[in-house]
Amino acid sequence: MRANVIVFEVVTFVLFLVFYQGGRRALGRSRNRAFLGGAVAYSLVIETFAVAFGVKNFYWYSINGYYKTYPLGGYIVWLGVVPLAAALLFYMVSMTSYLAASTLLPRKSTWARSSVAGAVAVAMYALIEPVAVTNHWWTWNLKSFFVIDVPLLALIAVFGAVFLYGAVFDLTLVQYSDPGLLKKLEDPTIRRWPIKSKKLTKNLVFRQQLEVFGFRLAVSLLAFAVFIAPFMALLWAVANRGQIEPGW
Repeated sequence: MRANVIVFEVVTFVLFLVFYQGGRRALGRSRNRAFLGGAVAYSLVIETFAVAFGVKNFYWYSINGYYKTYPLGGYIVWLGVVPLAAALLFYMVSMTSYLAASTLLPRKSTWARSSVAGAVAVAMYALIEPVAVTNHWWTWNLKSFFVIDVPLLALIAVFGAVFLYGAVFDLTLVQYSDPGLLKKLEDPTIRRWPIKSKKLTKNLVFRQQLEVFGFRLAVSLLAFAVFIAPFMALLWAVANRGQIEPGW
């Protein structure tokens, strides 16, 4: 018997409270809130594109009608076309991966730690995805190579998303770094307005640092699209499985 989707939703909410407390102890209250807000927004943008642009025939979540034969139905709390539980799951995985990489490689560069964080996230999702897909908590429906009903593209996407998100968080709110390319983008845009200051990130107040963080996340979403597009095209061309009809 499949585990009802609401079981996953409730367990996720409970685990979120535990992970949130751990994140607050590790990063501090303000940074942890920033990590949570950024992670939810980041995953929401990516997953909304995956669902909406696939017209629910590329990657979709179970709606209540899909589970009408189950006693409890489908997800209860939604953020548009994405369940809140899915966004919180990204926060928990990315937070765990980021802290694990920071602990294992405290003296390495941001990029090295972010690579390890991405690898840790892939390992975590490799355990989560088969259970989720088997229970129809969400469904992958695209041309790709599949391993235990999990597309390779999904794991590549997880690595890219966690790598980029962790790198932006670390550079902005931990290292207070201003890479040259980003500085060139920021000076005529966000640092002109609304920040109205060209000070280095470390010299800005926290509210302004959050604005820089948000801008860099938007830039990294474009970088994610550039990163994932060739993998999607390649795997689509040589896939070992095609699309299936919704409702299977």
